[in-house]
Amino acid sequence: MKGNEYVWTPPGTDITLRWRKAGWKPASEQEHYRNKWRYYQELPMRKLDEKGKADYEELLRLHKVARIR
Repeated sequence: MKGNEYVWTPPGTDITLRWRKAGWKPASEQEHYRNKWRYYQELPMRKLDEKGKADYEELLRLHKVARIR
């Protein structure tokens, strides 16, 4: 595909397959972005003691919040 060439894709097609062939990599697979979001997810726990951290983790589990590990 060059320039402004249009490539038709039927509805329901996973367009990310074409993007990957062109060299695109999603942020969820890039270590730089994973480290960035891990840093921001851990900010609320910085000033908590061990009991506070355990309570915070339990609250996240209760509300089914996914965390980057």
